[in-house]
Amino acid sequence: MPSYNDNYLFAPKFSFTPEKICLYNEVSVRLKNTNDFVHPSVLKNLNKIDLQDQTEIKKLVRKFHNFRISDNAYRNLKNKISWLYYLSKCRYVKTYNGVEIYNFKMLFLTLTLPSKQVHTTAHITKDYLNQFITEIKQRTGMNNFVWRLEFQKNSNVHYHIVTDTYIDYFLAQKIWNRIINKGGYVDKYSEKFMNMSLSQYFSYTVQNAVRYGKVIENNEYYSFTSVAKRYALLRKNGFKNPNSVDVKSVSNGKKISSYISKYFGKNNEDKNCYNPLDNEENSKSIRLWFCSRSLSKLKSISHYIDEINWSPDSIIEKAKHVKYVVHRYCTVIYFDFHQLKNEVKKVFAQLFKRYSSNLGYLPAT
Repeated sequence: MPSYNDNYLFAPKFSFTPEKICLYNEVSVRLKNTNDFVHPSVLKNLNKIDLQDQTEIKKLVRKFHNFRISDNAYRNLKNKISWLYYLSKCRYVKTYNGVEIYNFKMLFLTLTLPSKQVHTTAHITKDYLNQFITEIKQRTGMNNFVWRLEFQKNSNVHYHIVTDTYIDYFLAQKIWNRIINKGGYVDKYSEKFMNMSLSQYFSYTVQNAVRYGKVIENNEYYSFTSVAKRYALLRKNGFKNPNSVDVKSVSNGKKISSYISKYFGKNNEDKNCYNPLDNEENSKSIRLWFCSRSLSKLKSISHYIDEINWSPDSIIEKAKHVKYVVHRYCTVIYFDFHQLKNEVKKVFAQLFKRYSSNLGYLPAT
């Protein structure tokens, strides 16, 4: 029930997403000489000074991001991926190679440069990434997606994309290699490796794997036989089709949090933050992450406690891996959707479906 004193009204409220519930009080302020309460934002608008009448206007100066994503942006990014995952329909997919995936949910796609970056990251993002997304949307019907920009240890930019649409590896590789070769990245890769012998290529492959912290001991992928097969195939094609794309399918039941941590993790201080070609002047307006318009509308579902006939905190009290975080003005309950009781899942699923449907969200089919 709402409570109040002479000047403030406190209404218990909650908001939730597929991964957390936030319990808080919505505060309303009493208007002077009345018994009416209004939200502080309304009161602020009533008392707002017309900026056009001011002699001096303070301009909001946004600090350069220095290619580091803020805590708030990272929470927003995770929220969009969570919505994408929980609204994705589990379905059957058959790959180009005939591999059958019976419970496909989402796909993580990584785009890299096969040779040293020679253009600014802003240029690559605007001219290459945007074209790739446009073509993939046209070829596959992709509508729901999130991407994030990061840098490899060699300072090359790379992009992580997550979507509920299945994208075949060979299609993505063909499109991406064609696009980035506008800047000569495939040609430079070909020139470098065509002059390598098998033994030189094998040494390069192993050393490169060690440099990036990959496990090569007892790993068949880095055995001489496997490397020799890849070398023969690549040489046959003139090294014109580099492995610049990585595709990972996410099946139903797998913890999406582990994929978010791996592919969309927070800033790592040990990693290079940017490419030497980048600076504040040419990178000020560059996006570090982006989501489709369909996902941008999805934020959180909120209700007053009095409007529902169930308790938000008690409904997940028997679930496993529940974490309570108490802040000054709210309590946040983090939970694993898959650990909830079936009847609770149904309640949440109905709310999610109704909320997203009202906003016009359509999952891939």
